[in-house]
Amino acid sequence: MNHFLSRLFVSGLALSGLGLFAHGACAADIPLYPTGPAEDASFVRFVDGGAKPVEVTAAESKARLTLDAAQPATRFFPIAARKPIAGTLTRGGAHQDVSATVLPGEFVSIVALDGADGADKGTGKGGDKGSDKGGALHVVTIREKPDDFNALKASVAFYNLDARCAAPTLKVPGRDIVLLDGVSVGQTKRRSVNPVALSVQLVCGGQSAGEPLNLGTLVAGQRYTVFLVPAGAHSRIFFANDAVNP
Repeated sequence: MNHFLSRLFVSGLALSGLGLFAHGACAADIPLYPTGPAEDASFVRFVDGGAKPVEVTAAESKARLTLDAAQPATRFFPIAARKPIAGTLTRGGAHQDVSATVLPGEFVSIVALDGADGADKGTGKGGDKGSDKGGALHVVTIREKPDDFNALKASVAFYNLDARCAAPTLKVPGRDIVLLDGVSVGQTKRRSVNPVALSVQLVCGGQSAGEPLNLGTLVAGQRYTVFLVPAGAHSRIFFANDAVNP
């Protein structure tokens, strides 16, 4: 079902003015380089970083998909570079219009957070702001240009979207090994690791926060993202595989 919705939503984005394929083509016909092979591909995904499910709706086609705790992130959708996408994120009675223009080679994550608990109402790495019409939904756009591909290693990123976690750090549980640290609010950091079974422990202000997060067995050549988001008065982390939608 999620795969079907992903294809439907990509089709909706294309029909909403992205110009990815000719009228009447199906989602499987979307070219990787819609403006020619000299143009780098661009990618966008949607992420639910809040406590309740969020619905994503394409601006013109009204194609929809829903994200929740069990499926908090879509795959990265390949889209045309420098052509804006627009849509609406809805959670309960709150909704927020969003738009973003993705540059060649960029991977953009549009993350829905819970209202004023989000990361200081800013945007990450040149992110785009939305229009909040509900008061209980806050959206942050994170931009990344990964350059660490290694077919023999896995790649793990840390996205910091929680201003209240002081000196956020990801450590290996039970061992004094720092995986990722030094990530400012609204920013990201990425590193290559061996493709092994991995769990991470969030540390805020030198103290462990919450339970360790099991990432499973990482796969060589694949990328992963650990998201740090606010959770009421606390902080929490969750992860997503940075897979690209076929």
